[in-house]
Amino acid sequence: MQKSDYVYMIADNIMVYQITLPAVLQGNRLHVHLNKYDEKYLNIIAGFDKNFLEHFLIISKGNNQEELAETLKKMEKISFMIGPTGNLNYLASNQIQYILTKLGTLKLSEIKEGKISEIADEQLEKEFGSSYSTSSALENQLASAAFYLQQLGYSRQEIQEKFNEVKQDPSKVDALFTSPPKEIYNMPPEIQQQNRPPSRSQASSNTPQQHQTVESSQATENAIDQHIQAIQHEITGERAKKVEEIIQLIRTHVRENMNERFERVFRQIHPDRLNKALKMLQTTKRKSKRMNLYLEWFFCSTLLSKIEIKVEHWQVSSQATHGTTGVYTAGMDFSRYDNIIRDFPDSKLTKVINIARKILQNPTKNAIQKLGQDLIAETGFDEHLYFTD
Repeated sequence: MQKSDYVYMIADNIMVYQITLPAVLQGNRLHVHLNKYDEKYLNIIAGFDKNFLEHFLIISKGNNQEELAETLKKMEKISFMIGPTGNLNYLASNQIQYILTKLGTLKLSEIKEGKISEIADEQLEKEFGSSYSTSSALENQLASAAFYLQQLGYSRQEIQEKFNEVKQDPSKVDALFTSPPKEIYNMPPEIQQQNRPPSRSQASSNTPQQHQTVESSQATENAIDQHIQAIQHEITGERAKKVEEIIQLIRTHVRENMNERFERVFRQIHPDRLNKALKMLQTTKRKSKRMNLYLEWFFCSTLLSKIEIKVEHWQVSSQATHGTTGVYTAGMDFSRYDNIIRDFPDSKLTKVINIARKILQNPTKNAIQKLGQDLIAETGFDEHLYFTD
């Protein structure tokens, strides 16, 4: 990925996590600030969650890259420990925030699971006292477990049912942190409401099918045709030449799978992403289901990326001492998720495509952002590893 991609990714994450920027970083100054960092450090920052991003924005004010290099390495090391795949993934948000305040007292070589766990326990002692009750400790663990289970895709009702079991038998609390992940993707609420809820028998029979075939109702196809018409614009010059070369290579590989609608949309894709599509398609056999799923992903995600949504931003007048909010319209770049979906099994990729197609039938800001957030949540703290070529 290019340096600018990491900058935009970090800015998008700040928006998704609803982080309020310090006054000195509002408006275009956030991008100016991030561009001062080398790509290797932006790669680290792009993988931070809300707690880590907020801490970075605070400590980076007035400090240059060289002064923060060691701190960023420390933060990266800790993020792996407390991420969904780390052994300290049960730590609560207030414990993580406390750990981050202790970075200055730690050497990089000292950052190990045992040491970080001790600091987390220190925060509990400060909050509850050195002799906090067993019930308080259990409630704190349940609070950590709630966050952990949500990241694994469990609903509130499912989490509450697990908690009820633990409250009857506290010895089961550790098992919460070894729960298997569930499917994190589900249809945005406003999209679900567009259709009449199926009966229980219909739901049980339709669910497996939704994971196996791409949804193609007439209403969806009509909406997609309108989106195709809306994004058409003439490509000229060097870009047109490059696009034509790559399209020819794709057509040679996929043959009859490249229908007219696919080609019309693919011609609007930037050559860099189009080349990535070619490489992914070349890893599949012509008659495999995977090839059609890749074609559908690039087709649907490109259409979603072209839909402009209103985004709030901060701007500061040259004649004012405070910032004001405004809005601009922009499309959400789904190309950053290409490397993520490449690792999905067919059933999961099919479900993501069906959600995208349903959103295209009646696109809303919340629905588009939710799909992007779900794809971000898929990677957890290892997100930045997916965005390296």
